Amino acid sequence: MGEKSFRKLTALFLAALFLTGCAKSSSSQAVEETAVAQTADSGGITEYNSKSSESAEVMVDTAETADAATGNESPAEAAEKNASSRKLIKTVVLSIDTKDFDDLRKQVEEKVSSFEGYIESSDFSINPGTKSRNYALVVRIPVDKLDTFVDETGWKGTITSKSENIEDVTLDYVDKTAYKESLQTEYDRVTELLEKAKDLDQILALESKLSQLRYELNSYESQLRIYDNQIDYSTVHIYISEVEYESETSYTVGSRINSGFRSSLYAIRDFFVNLFVAVVSNLPILLLWAVFIAIVILFIRKFQKRFPKKSKNSKKEEQAEQSKE
Repeated sequence: MGEKSFRKLTALFLAALFLTGCAKSSSSQAVEETAVAQTADSGGITEYNSKSSESAEVMVDTAETADAATGNESPAEAAEKNASSRKLIKTVVLSIDTKDFDDLRKQVEEKVSSFEGYIESSDFSINPGTKSRNYALVVRIPVDKLDTFVDETGWKGTITSKSENIEDVTLDYVDKTAYKESLQTEYDRVTELLEKAKDLDQILALESKLSQLRYELNSYESQLRIYDNQIDYSTVHIYISEVEYESETSYTVGSRINSGFRSSLYAIRDFFVNLFVAVVSNLPILLLWAVFIAIVILFIRKFQKRFPKKSKNSKKEEQAEQSKE
């Protein structure tokens, strides 16, 4: 083989090596790019899958919560939950007749304290005619103990009347609460603006706005506190009257006859007693009237003695004499 042939073979071998290296580099780069793309794609799929799984878990939890809140509740539990969320103001009025006035008055005051309530106001009076005593009081009892307090069998008297009133203020309470929260949010925003304000006019305007918002907030908070007190503590009006005998609570014929007959006897007795009391209490005035009448009678008698009345016969004789003349 000649020298020229050897050089040609060497050149061809080098060229083949160069082409092979370029092919490998291009293929490896393509492989790396493909791997990067696959990795990116797989990462995005993984992130999407994770988000999808999280959303699915949230949806499942929400569904389970909704099912627990509605599907698993019985109608009675749902009604009780709805009733407990309402804002109710309860007021009870009781009228009681009793022969043991002092004992009943003391018992009521003690029971109010034992039921963790308090007396809001009271009024004591005496009937001028019968001298019977009356005691009216307004008490506040925790709402969860109201029924037990009213139904307590220890009253030393007869409940002649009983009434109960329930006022539902749920809508008004919710509206006032929502408006108060919106005012609080606006108050916080204005406070932040005031901290950043530098202009004097802006500061004065913001402070004026804050003063107005503070006044409205205090007003709504006061109204809500009043509602809370009336809702948590029910109002009971109690009217105690002292009587000589307690009224019959049954309405049978015998009880009605007994009650009517006894009322008649007491009415007759009260008439004579009141008459005697009226005479004795007005005795000075009656004595003055007696003296005045006596004086008038004496004056009339004296007048009659001085100017006696002529008889009918004397009148006839005078007329006859006048006719003769």
